[in-house]
Amino acid sequence: MKQRHLQCTRPAQGRATWIVTGIVMLMATWSGAAFANATLITVKASAIHPTQPAIGKAEVAYDLAHYRQKSRALFDDFCKGEGAGKVTDFSDSSTLATATSFRCAKPAGTHPDAVKSAVIAPDGQVYLTDGHHSVSALRASTPDSDITLSLRITDDLCHLPSMAVFWDYMQQHHLVWLGGPAGKIAPQELPSQVGIDAMQDDPYRSVLYFLRDIAYERPEPSPPFLEFYLGAWLKNQMVITPADTATQQAYFALLQKAAQLLIQASPQTHTLPDSASPTLSQLGQLSEVNHKKLDKLNNPDGKLALLFRS
Repeated sequence: MKQRHLQCTRPAQGRATWIVTGIVMLMATWSGAAFANATLITVKASAIHPTQPAIGKAEVAYDLAHYRQKSRALFDDFCKGEGAGKVTDFSDSSTLATATSFRCAKPAGTHPDAVKSAVIAPDGQVYLTDGHHSVSALRASTPDSDITLSLRITDDLCHLPSMAVFWDYMQQHHLVWLGGPAGKIAPQELPSQVGIDAMQDDPYRSVLYFLRDIAYERPEPSPPFLEFYLGAWLKNQMVITPADTATQQAYFALLQKAAQLLIQASPQTHTLPDSASPTLSQLGQLSEVNHKKLDKLNNPDGKLALLFRS
């Protein structure tokens, strides 16, 4: 197993620190035609920077409600994100703040492809490229502690001459999403941390979370920011109002409407005005709504019931 030692030679104020585990893997790009080495590191959650301005806060709220209902789910999600399988030992006093209070099935990094991806910038900071919702939920579950998380570094970009060049690289390689709820932003306007309090809410992104495997299925491999592309398209088809998300039945009606809009659209429709943007078909659009799974969301023990009980 090859070992790499990451070290930015460019000095930076407040640079994040990391611990290299020495595990290297191959990660496919969207096209599946190219591969890159990736190294696992551990980092404090507060030192992780986002590459998108918003998250679907209803998705995170559901995760938190699920954790409160079933504490094992919290530790399962944490262990999975560490590439360590599921939790095997925990108690009512276990907390993510104390790593010795629970035990995962495998050592961290055993399944490196399950670890969320990130890059290192010329300023030495770590930028998350996948897993903003997962990290936000884990942080919110343990608000009084700066938990430590494993990340999979796919690109060590310390060698780039400036942050301006870094952001150009990130945009060229589709590793950043600069579409905010109010429109496009500059990289410098991204939040300073990943978390439910630091990031904006994108209700269209939440809708796409709940409609996964109902109106679309994520292709493998999937393009980065798949749900944001679909959300940007959906935003041009319908307006989500506060009333639409105020009650369980209103939210279910919203999901029904969004699902129908998605499956009825032309598969060759581009998700953005840019003709180079992926089409609905490329993003896994289904030809019909999976009504069984959609109705299950609204069952007494379904995701929406749990979300609106929280």
